[in-house]
Amino acid sequence: MAVEAREEKFRVRTFECQVDRNIKMFSLMQHLQGVAAAHAEELGFGFDRLSELNGYWVLSNLRMEISRLANRNDEVTIRTWPSGYTRTVATREFVGKDQSGGELFRAGSEWMILNKQTNRLKNLFRLDLGLPRTGQKALPGKLSRLEPHGDYREVDRIRVPYSSIDLNGHVNNTEYVRWGIDALRRVFEFTGGIRSMQATYLSEVFEGDELELSVSSASNGRFSVLGRKSGTETDVFLMEVSC
Repeated sequence: MAVEAREEKFRVRTFECQVDRNIKMFSLMQHLQGVAAAHAEELGFGFDRLSELNGYWVLSNLRMEISRLANRNDEVTIRTWPSGYTRTVATREFVGKDQSGGELFRAGSEWMILNKQTNRLKNLFRLDLGLPRTGQKALPGKLSRLEPHGDYREVDRIRVPYSSIDLNGHVNNTEYVRWGIDALRRVFEFTGGIRSMQATYLSEVFEGDELELSVSSASNGRFSVLGRKSGTETDVFLMEVSC
């Protein structure tokens, strides 16, 4: 079953910009999350419907390839559509363009539904959500999950504040991107701008939890972040940025 894509426009506001006038990565992620949520509601499997099923969507994995980051006052159009699902994972695609029709970015993402009480994954095959079985992908190849590689060094610790918690009661996925970029900037200089970003989410985090943020780099302009619950072996998220 083909599903019509949704398009939304927004203008990059001053408070969403970095010092170089480009939109911040976590601000861009917030816009992706917003249009995805609106489309899910429109198609009948959004927040309200999942609340009836005692569940909620969580972002599990996202990879974005960037042609350029939008600047202050640019008008951006995001096009999104669901593109298939398995027993536990539903996929969604994104393409962003500027006011002249030039491509800014494209992204593929994976989402899961958790039970509100147990935080366990729900079986999508058992839910009557009308998700499309297949669909066109925005990026070539398989969207793989990031894996830790062992040569990180700790650069920061964060005690999760109340302001990072969303309506599902846990840290919102966009906050990890904010923390990841900040951790990398403590050590590395991004020369030439960000060309790709991937975030893989492994475990929920709640108000008051403490995270250790560790970073590493490779000679090919690839930078990595590992977030782990302090004093444990529980990895929370992995992030990779290429410049």
